[in-house]
Amino acid sequence: MELSNEPAGQLSMTQRVVVVGAESTGTTTLTTALAEIYRQRGDVFSATQWVREFGRDMSFIKLERLRASESNATMDDLIWTDEDFVDIAREQNRLEDEAAAISGPLLFCDTDSWATVIWQERYMGRRTPEVEALAQHAPRALYILTTDEGVAFEADEVRDGEHLREGMTERFRECLAAQSVPFIELDGRDFDRRVQLAVAAIDERLGL
Repeated sequence: MELSNEPAGQLSMTQRVVVVGAESTGTTTLTTALAEIYRQRGDVFSATQWVREFGRDMSFIKLERLRASESNATMDDLIWTDEDFVDIAREQNRLEDEAAAISGPLLFCDTDSWATVIWQERYMGRRTPEVEALAQHAPRALYILTTDEGVAFEADEVRDGEHLREGMTERFRECLAAQSVPFIELDGRDFDRRVQLAVAAIDERLGL
């Protein structure tokens, strides 16, 4: 587990910890668990918030709209546009800032607009300047990559499929290694240990 030597005090007042990963790798479960752990510390941490993934909301919205005219439509029938990813990144930033305003020292994010760029690559085969610009949002304290190892795939109406998880995990790994924010990588073989390692990394990074 390697963290940057950059002083945490140089980051923004609300420290933003972002959990990213391929579909069905436990990002939401870990994000909500971490928010609750820090909330239970009380005092200034009692207001700790977490931010949901808007891209998932958008998938359900688009699917519901399509089913209004094609009742048997599935995710494979959806048509994505670059503007969809602009909307996702913009709304993700808005939700994040809204939560940061009331969250106190720490904010946990179940993905962010930086990750939206990677999902745009996945669906559109490219990244656009508009989405990349939105990804240059508030400073992040730490990224946590949840890998597919040890995590059972749970299918639902909007998830791509288990066969894509390994490739998406590797793409997240490559992109995280190419940017400046420190990150850790956690498998899912033992959830309690995943949480413990995440907490240890956060506390070390922020000097808690």
